[in-house]
Amino acid sequence: MMKRNRLITGVIFLCVLLTSHVNAAAEKYPNMPRIAYEEYPEVDGSLACVPLMEALVKAVTGCTDAQAEESLARFSNTNPSYERLQNGEADLILVYEASKETKEKLNGLEGLDLQPVGLDALVFITNSSNYVENLTKEQIHDIYTGKIRYWSEVGGYREPVKAFQRRENSGSQTLMRLLLMGDEEIPEKQMTVISEMEGLIDAVMEYDNSANAIGYSVYYYASSMYHQDRLKFLAVDGVAPDRETIASGEYSLTHPFYCGVREEGASENARALRDWLISEEGQAFVKECGYVAANE
Repeated sequence: MMKRNRLITGVIFLCVLLTSHVNAAAEKYPNMPRIAYEEYPEVDGSLACVPLMEALVKAVTGCTDAQAEESLARFSNTNPSYERLQNGEADLILVYEASKETKEKLNGLEGLDLQPVGLDALVFITNSSNYVENLTKEQIHDIYTGKIRYWSEVGGYREPVKAFQRRENSGSQTLMRLLLMGDEEIPEKQMTVISEMEGLIDAVMEYDNSANAIGYSVYYYASSMYHQDRLKFLAVDGVAPDRETIASGEYSLTHPFYCGVREEGASENARALRDWLISEEGQAFVKECGYVAANE
């Protein structure tokens, strides 16, 4: 929890760069809802959406950096935020796909209204000194099932592959299963599970001080929130992930993230924020915050 809180604090600096004073926001986005800080909805969601959450509360309320951080005091991350929204502890979520387990637990997310607000992608990362530049989806599948054990089998040096994965029920692990692995078992003896997204990136960069490791994250987080100089994004099926290939769908491991409210009992302010974020003006704001907007 302390590590997560430090990371949330760290992205405040990014949020300061993304938003202007509330008067400037009002001029640029005339239809943006204006809400007093004390009446601002309880917002939760995914770690990769924290900069968007921070930028939104600052622009809408004109609050200070400290108040923007305080607005996320009960931040819980992807799957817990769905539960908090359903049971009324949160009013609005900015969130990536729910896991299969969460959907089953919450009866298929019954009573939640989720609208696409942006696009992101599952990306595979390795150390920049790794000779391999591209993998096919089949090769990635075979790495994570243990069928491919050496980088030489995919065009690299004859070094063993050290594959890192996220824990089950995490946001990026959900995308890994949804877009690539399905319900197929990933052998424990082949993998090393990392709890936090920043921990996985660190592990890939630092493992044995070599280029043996591979892992995965979501593009926005790895490129904007926790970018590392020695990090390399692997192309998949010949297409490298970037804003353009994610927006066009050319990069195939792309998926929406959402703005969600309760279908019944949502506050007027929560609905106003949701409706604005999916509007043309709101989508321009999402894009200004560095994300790929859903309407791109």
